[in-house]
Amino acid sequence: MEMHIEGMREAGDVVPEPCGEMMIRRFVVDDAPRVCEIFYRSVREIACALYSREQIEAWAPTVPDSDRWLPNLLEYKTFVATNDEGIVSAWISMTDEGYIDMLFCLPEAVGKGFAARLYATVEREAIVTGIQRLTAHASLLAQPFFAKHGWIVEKHEHHVRNGVALPRAEMSKTLNP
Repeated sequence: MEMHIEGMREAGDVVPEPCGEMMIRRFVVDDAPRVCEIFYRSVREIACALYSREQIEAWAPTVPDSDRWLPNLLEYKTFVATNDEGIVSAWISMTDEGYIDMLFCLPEAVGKGFAARLYATVEREAIVTGIQRLTAHASLLAQPFFAKHGWIVEKHEHHVRNGVALPRAEMSKTLNP
């Protein structure tokens, strides 16, 4: 059963199936401040379990400026997941080449299927548009999530942000249409 999801109008857009009261839809400009808040809270309140205080401060010193993030959010295939009250609780962005740039959830949304539904949406979108391989630079927190969905680690590396090294892994998944 398919349902219309507001903001998904382009050819090749995949319309996900409903999942309870969760709704997956395309990112819209008005979502930008919320998306930045979710990024900040996710790093500060979830990733802090695996990264040092110094690394967290370097990664997310403040809530990002939504005006600065907006061009990429609009250029990429960005989707948001809303909860049963219609509040954006998680989001994902993927380039046209299949690079998953970001996937973040509110702490209270963790374990409720938001990330999995968002990921399934972009994977289907990738398959429909002919992308054969997905890639990402996955944080320590994201690596088990991606591995659970069939991704492999290509290499471990450190990314320097604000003068501090953050461990991550270059990961990929070959898609089967």
